[in-house]
Amino acid sequence: MRTTVFNVVDGRVEFQSSEIPPWAEPDKSGQVAAEVYRSPHGASVLYHIPVGCNVPIHAGANYSFCQIVTGRGKLTLPGDREIDYSAPELFILEPGALHGWSDVVEDTLLSVSDVQK
Repeated sequence: MRTTVFNVVDGRVEFQSSEIPPWAEPDKSGQVAAEVYRSPHGASVLYHIPVGCNVPIHAGANYSFCQIVTGRGKLTLPGDREIDYSAPELFILEPGALHGWSDVVEDTLLSVSDVQK
């Protein structure tokens, strides 16, 4: 998946395109990540969550825009609540919103953009 970043340089809109950077090693849950872009205002990361993977409930300190690019499974919430997800879908998480990923029945590609307050 190609990523294009647009900036304003001397009053002109400039851009730079790049392919996905190398994937990191899998974490304890089995998901892998690739940081796509980082700035003082936030970061964008791609996550590959394979079939059968369960990502424990966690929360971020920033606003997160979670775009399900491909895949199907469940978004897990505290209190044993679950929401089915199916690509394409967008979740917007407020800071501190606890969530996890479970019952992944199709490999999932998730794009997460955190925006610092």
